[in-house]
Amino acid sequence: MLFLKACFRERKMTQRELDEVYREENLLYGWEYPTQLLVIVICFTYAVISPIILPVGALYFFGALMVYKKQVLYVYTQSYESGGSLFPTACDRTIFGLICGQITFIGYTVMREAFYEPIFLFPLPLSSIWVMWYFRKHYANPGKSLSLERAMELDHICDSKMTATSIPKSPKEARKNLLRKSKSSFSADAYRQPVLAEKALEPLSYRRGQADPLTEDAKNHLHGWYQRLKDRDFNSTTLNAEDSFASNSGEEHDMDRFSTKEVPKIV
Repeated sequence: MLFLKACFRERKMTQRELDEVYREENLLYGWEYPTQLLVIVICFTYAVISPIILPVGALYFFGALMVYKKQVLYVYTQSYESGGSLFPTACDRTIFGLICGQITFIGYTVMREAFYEPIFLFPLPLSSIWVMWYFRKHYANPGKSLSLERAMELDHICDSKMTATSIPKSPKEARKNLLRKSKSSFSADAYRQPVLAEKALEPLSYRRGQADPLTEDAKNHLHGWYQRLKDRDFNSTTLNAEDSFASNSGEEHDMDRFSTKEVPKIV
């Protein structure tokens, strides 16, 4: 233990190793969602055969609520925003597990040679399927499109932008304004290779946020080298431009001399 503490002290670790230790973790929805849905399907399906599974499943989900709530709020960092697109899928799978439990219940009553119970239990799967269809129609499908509140907000933003600028009198003028706006916001590096468009790299300090004399010295040397390289490129470009201008002016002078030369008259 003392050996590990001595070897892995923070002051003996590089910044890359520290970043690896304190890196931000994201929640793997494709791994966590199926696990919880599998547990709830098992609880719904086998609750008819062994009812003791229901309190055990309730304790499991109570502990999962406490753990995942803390993990999501304080541990994991959200790497992307799905807009709640996974919730309809989880809702459908939960109702599907309920349907599996209801069908198992009907089959269990049939195996116990019951006659009236399966008849009264038969509408349960159908009602669950109707609830799934109702949720999908009234909540899942409308949730995929833009809400009216968000559409009104975007309309207000567009109206405020239009009133801040001059209102175009014709579609041609509107196209000109749009073209002028696109030209003003166009980036010169939009169609360049990312490697060629990147800025010059600089060495990082040994500890982020702390001054390092060796790193500062290396940065100064690199800045001087970059400046000399930029000046050399500028000088070579200027010399090439002057040579091309001189050659063009010499050709124009020869053309002028040829045009002003006296042509002998033919007798």
